[in-house]
Amino acid sequence: MAKLDSEILAVLPTRRSQQPWLTTPEVAGALRRAGIDVAHVKTVQRRLEALLDEGVVQNRRVGKALEWQRKEGASGIAAKAGAMMTFDEALALQVLRQFAARQIPALVSSALDGLFDAASERLARGAVHEGRRHASWHRKVAVVDGGFQVIRPQVKETVFQAVSQALFAEQLLQISYRARSNPTREPAPQVVMPLGLVEAAELVYLVAKPPAKPAAVMYRLDRMEIAEICLESFTYPRDFSLSRYVEEERHFDFFPKGEIQVVLRFAGDACHAVIETPISADQTVEKGDDGWVTIRATVMLSDRLHWWIRAFGPYVEVLEPPALRQQFSEEAKRAHELYYTAG
Repeated sequence: MAKLDSEILAVLPTRRSQQPWLTTPEVAGALRRAGIDVAHVKTVQRRLEALLDEGVVQNRRVGKALEWQRKEGASGIAAKAGAMMTFDEALALQVLRQFAARQIPALVSSALDGLFDAASERLARGAVHEGRRHASWHRKVAVVDGGFQVIRPQVKETVFQAVSQALFAEQLLQISYRARSNPTREPAPQVVMPLGLVEAAELVYLVAKPPAKPAAVMYRLDRMEIAEICLESFTYPRDFSLSRYVEEERHFDFFPKGEIQVVLRFAGDACHAVIETPISADQTVEKGDDGWVTIRATVMLSDRLHWWIRAFGPYVEVLEPPALRQQFSEEAKRAHELYYTAG
């Protein structure tokens, strides 16, 4: 990209500018006022046409005049990328946008919009040449959730943006949260310290610390009525680690109660999932003569473990520990009563 190109992008307006369009002579005039020597308006016209081919500006015809506008985000790295981005880099950005849009904080995502758009333009320009396979790759890949497909609860866009920006800028956040325990009660505003965003299955959670509680708490974003960024900033606690909160303390297993040794007996047709995707690093497998398979593993005792075992229905038997076996025995009796009670 020529040096004049970045200077042109710096003076061009966007659709959000007070004056959203400039004619070619007006662009040349803006460059001269910025101290940039422009001998001929035709030079500016040629560079604008080159930027149009690169997909970082757009134009419209008003009468006999052409007016120009910079695309949102098409400055800095995005503008540079429009000319220098390889097809591999463009494809990587397109895949990032396709599969990680929710995880990228709203503030950063907005700043990257121009880069994403430049990647799309790059792939579109290569659709009939050497980049044809890159351009079609996103139509050949997909991500499927392993669980039963449900309709995700809607998160208000204003809530998600406020939460993301407060987390990014390390500012306190005031929320109105409708708790599951009392969904009809009007939520009272509370101020929290945002520490992390976690997407778990169909839901998005904010991990935050309320002033009145000693530890972090999880808030579902779809239950937030209002989220507003406070002016007051905070120092992110050095003793908090989101990865430790998720991976070691296992809070997203829901109500973790510590590690236990489980012994589970699976029917032959049901055991393949556990053999091919072990539930712990120390898992052992013992095949019986009757076709059933016994699994021994160290796992976190939690609600998530209960949900996982229940998913196998009558094709799994809990052998140990005794307390867990008793719980599932009682559940089986209640299920039997539901289906076989007279009347």
